[in-house]
Amino acid sequence: MTAIMIVAIAATVAVKIAFGNQIWFRQMENVSDRGATDWLRRGALHWASVVLMEDAAQTQIDHLGESWAMGLPTLPVEGGGIRVSAEDAQGRFNLNSVWRNNALSPQDIAIFGRLLGVLRLDPLLVNALIDWIDPDAEATSPGGAEDVDYLNSNPPYRTANRPLTSVDELRLVRGFDAKTMAALLPFVTVLPPTASAGINVNTAPAEILAALVDHLDLATAQRIVEERTGKPFNSPGDFLAKLPASLVRPTAGVVVKTDYFLVTLDTMIGRHEERSEALLWRQGTGTTVMWHRLVPLTGSTDETDDAPT
Repeated sequence: MTAIMIVAIAATVAVKIAFGNQIWFRQMENVSDRGATDWLRRGALHWASVVLMEDAAQTQIDHLGESWAMGLPTLPVEGGGIRVSAEDAQGRFNLNSVWRNNALSPQDIAIFGRLLGVLRLDPLLVNALIDWIDPDAEATSPGGAEDVDYLNSNPPYRTANRPLTSVDELRLVRGFDAKTMAALLPFVTVLPPTASAGINVNTAPAEILAALVDHLDLATAQRIVEERTGKPFNSPGDFLAKLPASLVRPTAGVVVKTDYFLVTLDTMIGRHEERSEALLWRQGTGTTVMWHRLVPLTGSTDETDDAPT
């Protein structure tokens, strides 16, 4: 009996040691995979920067027929793969543009109000956005909200009184519920407060074009989108010439060349999968990574990655 007990104890200890070693090896593999994924993402961002700079050297306009907009299939790498896609951030409406140079921007406020109307959302939500960004404590009527309104929430919080740092922050603004966010997300973005660029009419969807031009109906905007597929606009004037004669042409905010691009990276190394997004600012001398953050996958937690510029 004593011998049997000794053998049983020894077997239990051996199993426990083996199991502990297996967990340790799995943890080391995960750490290694995560490190490889981080370097892979940085390399992919550098590649995207090079592609965008080469594009800028070859053409003075940006449109959806260019190589950066085509998207790539998943590229195999040792132990996994990566998929890179780029989108023109200026094909969307910049939420921060409603407040420019320490003052309201009536033109951009009108554009956002029309976008809300095109999407069948409450146009008064624009006032809630203004109050979230502007530095004062006076609510914009109707539909606005300031600290006194948010402090009655559960949990209580205050308005930011500064430009948005991400589109997700919009979820904190009064009236922007899940349904509203789902409708808005494909058409809005957040660019730095110093960004003065307008909307690229070569890449903007029909909903954005309909919001850009007062009284431009969605059907006409869709026709313009279809016509530009084979012949992109070479100047803002080319776009304005496509508008019905009865409409008032916008005097600003129309561009055909882009400075800001949203790059999405999907990486898979071993058991480690990550999705991240980065905002690239293309200038004459190169590109700058304005931010680079992880996008939560199902069952993961949110993280932020300060990528080198």
